[in-house]
Amino acid sequence: MSKYIIEDAQYATDETNLRISLLVEDNRIAAIRNSFLYYNHIRMNISPFIMTPSHVICDTCLPADFDFPSFKTYFLSHFISKGCTTILTSFSITYEFEFLKKLEERKTTLLSSPIDYTIGLLAPAHLITPGVIRLCKRNRVPVIWMVLDDLDAFSSVKWGWIKGLLYDYRITFVPFFTTKLDKKQKMKHLRIWQKTMTSENIPHISEEMKQKVPLPLSQLKKIGMYPHRGNFLPGGEISYNLYMKKETEESLDDSLFHYESHVLKCTMNRGKYHYLNGQSCFHPGAGKELKIQTPGFFT
Repeated sequence: MSKYIIEDAQYATDETNLRISLLVEDNRIAAIRNSFLYYNHIRMNISPFIMTPSHVICDTCLPADFDFPSFKTYFLSHFISKGCTTILTSFSITYEFEFLKKLEERKTTLLSSPIDYTIGLLAPAHLITPGVIRLCKRNRVPVIWMVLDDLDAFSSVKWGWIKGLLYDYRITFVPFFTTKLDKKQKMKHLRIWQKTMTSENIPHISEEMKQKVPLPLSQLKKIGMYPHRGNFLPGGEISYNLYMKKETEESLDDSLFHYESHVLKCTMNRGKYHYLNGQSCFHPGAGKELKIQTPGFFT
């Protein structure tokens, strides 16, 4: 059994900044404390770095028709080089009867994925029906990107029926635009979206979800990916990023971490290096589906 201590870690997220040490056993976190003074295990001091949980990145338009070299290049460029070890992606349907087929097709495209994935549904407003909601619940689809181009279609959704089906699996709804509306139109649609979803008490995210950048903890909590991702937990997998501190960052302060202003030096995922000193590693098929059993539990 391999045991070691990661000590003097400056643990940072967009909500937290504190000093911790972790006891690691067989690539899992056995304990988290301020320090482990009386342990004789091998120690890894990472005080020169900022340590974060590995990132989750959203990509609803992940291509489905890549050959393997293109698939590898895409993942290295858009995910692994950014410290991402889990992606949130989607499948689309045109008719309700396509649901299971399209979901399985998306899962098939991810069989060679080196990183974990969670799958949501991208659908037009007229397909937000009780039947589709039941399929999402049955197949543990925790998020629905709803096309918001057409306000008439959006206003026709029977939210009272939908709300009644969400009592035991709170699917999160996210606005999505497939056409390039001008800024004024988009803001109008989003205001109506926010007003409707709030008044109907539907779990939702108020704005569009940003693509190909790490998701904030608030959205991970809403969808239910937190605490499985975006957090360190006793018993959890040891997956993290190390960012180089700036010369002026000698101690903790009140400011929260912003990944884009730091240089990523290392990504570790379940005991394997995915990124180290500018070199990305591709582990085909190492990813697995992260199924969300309880969306929105921490909101």
